Amino acid sequence: MNTTQLFTLSGFAAIAGGLLRITVAFPVISDEITLQWLYTGIDVLLTFGIIGIYLDRAARLRILGFASFVIALAALSFIGGPDADPFGFSTYEQGAVTLTIALVGLSIAWISAGERPIFAPVCWFASVVAAGALGLSPATEPYGFMVAGILFGLGFVLAGYDLARRGSVAAGDA
Repeated sequence: MNTTQLFTLSGFAAIAGGLLRITVAFPVISDEITLQWLYTGIDVLLTFGIIGIYLDRAARLRILGFASFVIALAALSFIGGPDADPFGFSTYEQGAVTLTIALVGLSIAWISAGERPIFAPVCWFASVVAAGALGLSPATEPYGFMVAGILFGLGFVLAGYDLARRGSVAAGDA
């Protein structure tokens, strides 16, 4: 397997993980065990996705991009698995917050480097803004997590699509 194929597979993983994350933003699955397995699958797909997304741009994202990538990987590993409080706090909640902060950092590095397209980092940044803005009012607070999840997932779908498309084009040229 060559680098182009790995980037293409990473792009497809990001797309699949993002689409699944968008799906679970809607309360359609009520079985807790099924939901936990689905979240685990999403975390695995997003991990593979972000590896390719970052490595494709690593040389241009500088230290902020690298630090954000490392923190995002650590956060994804922290939230994977069943919800637990082994350290006296919710590992999922802290990991999710850490992941969103890391993606904001990656978004800033991406846009500062002039990387294109900018839709993925805009979605990741907007997910944080949406969660905060919708959380300000009791009337909109229940929608904050849903809208943030949709934008978060959409960011991965868009970044994954760009990565897979470019990988497929490069593979076709070879």
